[in-house]
Amino acid sequence: MSHPRLRFTVLLSGMLASACATGTAWQRAPQRVDTMLAGIERVHDEAARSRQTVQEAFERLVALAEGNPDKEAAAGAYARFVQSIAPAESQCRQLAGTVEPMQAGATAVFEQWQAEVATIGSEGLRRCSEARLTAAKERYQAIVTAAGRAQQQFASCVQALRDHATFLAHDLNADAITAMRGEVQQTAVAVQELDRGLEACQTAARAYVAAAALPDGTAAAAPAPR
Repeated sequence: MSHPRLRFTVLLSGMLASACATGTAWQRAPQRVDTMLAGIERVHDEAARSRQTVQEAFERLVALAEGNPDKEAAAGAYARFVQSIAPAESQCRQLAGTVEPMQAGATAVFEQWQAEVATIGSEGLRRCSEARLTAAKERYQAIVTAAGRAQQQFASCVQALRDHATFLAHDLNADAITAMRGEVQQTAVAVQELDRGLEACQTAARAYVAAAALPDGTAAAAPAPR
């Protein structure tokens, strides 16, 4: 039969180990949040860069479509337009590449948050935490939805840019440029929709970061509008 003092020592050791593990989890939680916020900020920043990149490429397309039909001028405008497509393609991939890391960071935060809410003994604090978790998930989902839509719009716009370049590649002349102007107008609508989609992504990202910031500003500040 084990000695009572031994049983107490074993029990106390178990309690201390559990408390130590819980304390470590609490200490790591803010780091996970910081990682998540950094991922959200990257999505915000890449959305801002995407707006600039697409706008530049489209402006070069418009300059080609509405410019001087002179052969030399058209050739130069076409070359400048073609040069702008690769950065747009690269930026489209860059934006898409920020979403998965953001989601990984969010999963780590929300899973731990969900698991630990149930351990709160105070009913008032538990209900408050549950409500805040629900609100945080909704704000985060707004980013995911906006980013997903923007990625699709971006890919469509890049394809439209490539189509115009391909159309003129072996047929660069005044008649061909005139013939494609209707398509350029349709692309203008798509670019405007993409810009609104990217802006919505930025807005959602700023809203989440602002809500997660500490009152004294020591947490990551909300990204500035761009």
